[in-house]
Amino acid sequence: MLKVCANLSEIEYDILKKMTIVEGEDGEKLRNLLRYYISTIPELKSSEYALKRMDNKKEIEEILENVEVAYENTDNPVEQWGEDKINRLVSDLIETNVLMKVDSQFTPTNKFRSLFKMLLHDVATESEDKDEYEAALVAAIQLLMEFGGGSLGRDTIRDGAIFINEGWMFEYATAMKHARDFKRNKKIFFHEVEIAESL
Repeated sequence: MLKVCANLSEIEYDILKKMTIVEGEDGEKLRNLLRYYISTIPELKSSEYALKRMDNKKEIEEILENVEVAYENTDNPVEQWGEDKINRLVSDLIETNVLMKVDSQFTPTNKFRSLFKMLLHDVATESEDKDEYEAALVAAIQLLMEFGGGSLGRDTIRDGAIFINEGWMFEYATAMKHARDFKRNKKIFFHEVEIAESL
């Protein structure tokens, strides 16, 4: 569970209690206020995310290394997690507007999904040494840092990137890989046809 800690003066606490846009009581109201704030953060442009990626490159790379360690002995680390760990992670991701509950299932929010697709494309095209799946992990790490607004620890970001990708977002990386392979094979085929015709 995400913890929101704040020391409020009596006046600040009275203002918080009177805020009608935020539901809940006491600590719950603070958590809801954080969620409300995160949901109203404006979406950045692709170039702004690229600058933030450069500014946070070291931290992103360190978290990515920790993700890669989690994959050393398994194709899907989530399968080795206990139910308590998954429930805590889901709770944190809902609190930060990354996941939402639809009926009895969870799914990434539309905002997270649309930004993820943009960042996946950007990361995969700006760095030739990263394949589509590594690009998906970098995109998820950066978005979790953004959506968390500094409230998520590195372990939560690492686990969140794995969970989000394994559950939903790797399908975009797979589609990108197939499209790139098709394009590459098409170029090779037409190049071979041109050579054959010139003989």
